[in-house]
Amino acid sequence: MAEQVVADKLKLSDAPKKLKSKVWQYFGFRDGSPTNKAKCKLCFTDVAYAKSGSTTNLLRYANITFIWQD
Repeated sequence: MAEQVVADKLKLSDAPKKLKSKVWQYFGFRDGSPTNKAKCKLCFTDVAYAKSGSTTNLLRYANITFIWQD
């Protein structure tokens, strides 16, 4: 189980530069390919987001999971 988490950490890539919201510093993508789910860099949980660019769900997750600081 621990090996799988380590493997997931190694495969997590940053969000593309065109995604400008500050929330993206806490999220990335698995295998470098953006899908409809981003992975939290702190707890490695998959969080759904809208491909239209809406980060509301990611912001909500960040506010609930850890202290949000600007």
